[in-house]
Amino acid sequence: MSNLTENNDHFYGYKRAPKNTKGNPGGNIDLEFESINPYEFKKGMYTELEKLGTTLRESDEDQREKATETVLKNLGEVAAYYSYMEHYETTTRNMDRKPSFKTFLKELEGHSMKEIGEKFTEDKMKEIKLKENIRAEVRNKINELFKTK
Repeated sequence: MSNLTENNDHFYGYKRAPKNTKGNPGGNIDLEFESINPYEFKKGMYTELEKLGTTLRESDEDQREKATETVLKNLGEVAAYYSYMEHYETTTRNMDRKPSFKTFLKELEGHSMKEIGEKFTEDKMKEIKLKENIRAEVRNKINELFKTK
């Protein structure tokens, strides 16, 4: 039964002992794994193992351990690191002068979700005008038309 659950785990890769046991009742839950998206982790494992020249099925434990540590480091910096990397490679594939990946990530920061009161720095939309402002503008335009006649 345990072999079946190991094969159906969302986190494909090296199984390490939990490092952060603070606030961890049994001490057997890896809190770093709990805070990341399992699908992003899986995408990262495939990417990092491909860089090592192997696949998930053909890799040995050392390769999976190295890939897992790299994936956790990258996902700790940016939660959607591998999705952003995929987007970066797609959008810059035909460019002669590509921006660096770090620069690309900085450009994406302005487009993330924000709280209601905060403003977007790269917002291309105009401010929404209230009905009263629209009515006042229409009155001004009508008055201008009547004054010219």
